[in-house]
Amino acid sequence: MIPVELNKNNDEWKMVKNNKVIILGGYYGALGVVKGLAAEGIQAVLLAPDPHDHACHSKYISKRVTIPNPMNNSDGLLDLLMDKKNDWEGALLIPTLDEYVIFLSQNRTELIKKFKFTVQDWEITKKIINKDLLYPLAHKIGVPTIRFFLPDSIEFLKARKSEFFYPCILKPYESHKFVEVYRKKVLLINDFQELVEKFIDVQEHKLKVMISEIIPGDDSSIYTYRSYIDSQGDILAEICTQKLRQFPTGFGQGSVVRTIPLISEIRDQALKLLRKLSYIGESSTEFRLDYRDNLYKLMEINTRPVVTEWLFVKAGANFPYITYMDLVENIQSPLPAYRQIVWINNHWEIANFFAALKAGNFNLRNFLAPYGKERVYAIPFSDDPLHYLIEFYFNTKRFLKKAVKSGL
Repeated sequence: MIPVELNKNNDEWKMVKNNKVIILGGYYGALGVVKGLAAEGIQAVLLAPDPHDHACHSKYISKRVTIPNPMNNSDGLLDLLMDKKNDWEGALLIPTLDEYVIFLSQNRTELIKKFKFTVQDWEITKKIINKDLLYPLAHKIGVPTIRFFLPDSIEFLKARKSEFFYPCILKPYESHKFVEVYRKKVLLINDFQELVEKFIDVQEHKLKVMISEIIPGDDSSIYTYRSYIDSQGDILAEICTQKLRQFPTGFGQGSVVRTIPLISEIRDQALKLLRKLSYIGESSTEFRLDYRDNLYKLMEINTRPVVTEWLFVKAGANFPYITYMDLVENIQSPLPAYRQIVWINNHWEIANFFAALKAGNFNLRNFLAPYGKERVYAIPFSDDPLHYLIEFYFNTKRFLKKAVKSGL
């Protein structure tokens, strides 16, 4: 793969125009999509603002194009995609991060004239992306959720002070904007004073958050139902997973995740919500098992490929290829069976290892247990050694930068 910087006047730009699939974003989900398509002989162009993001150096990418970031230059990205010079007419667009889902949804009327994609209009998408809309809807139709409050002012906090529970978390309405500011998914709150201080800070960043309870239990209490629903409402693929470890522990992304047999309770609850929303396409509905009442409680819905996309492919549910066949070839395959295997993000596991040692709660037997199962790695050395080494280099730089900043 020869990296291609954005320059619509050079010959390299013309080389990417005949590809049928364009992937938006360069995170781990994008890497799983690229590899899933490559497994079926389909090449893809990767469009990402960061030339060194996790997927950007994979040998499976046909070309990489550096693009404007939709979070601060959505008009620039729209102009690039709609520019007639690139000749991407009829290409399949696959967004791999929330900001690209929002971008496609809010510009759907224009983009759907030229591209194929499953992202629906903003009236549907916002009810999934924005948790202040998703949680009340779930509660209304009987899908269990965590306990939550939707504060809009300091006066709200003072008026409901006696109703709050600690510790709790401030959870964003829109995760991608929150992570951009705080570099974490939630803010932990231990008392009312801290709640007020952090709520004020959030407001100063023009972000909206909910107050959410923390369900007791370790990372292994988190389960996901993933599915692909076509335009006729038929399920073309489905799979269930369980997190074993997260990075960071408690409120991060899965660093060790396994596929498990379908759990009818979370499948039924997820489909009830997706059907209510008239949702089509690929999605992951995440629940946490609350051992206090044995209910699976809704956490979030991701409407795009997730970091464990390669796990699904290796388990037998190739969602990127299923999407391609449905939208590009108009072929709907029979519902595939899937195997039970483990996905491991080797770089995140190194960080988890040292964090557990530092915290004094490292258990060698528990840590190594997933490595004795059939497994796949986020970036395996044997599969793409150059990409592994480049990823290791940039991950080390990120870790050292964070360590210096935190005074370690």
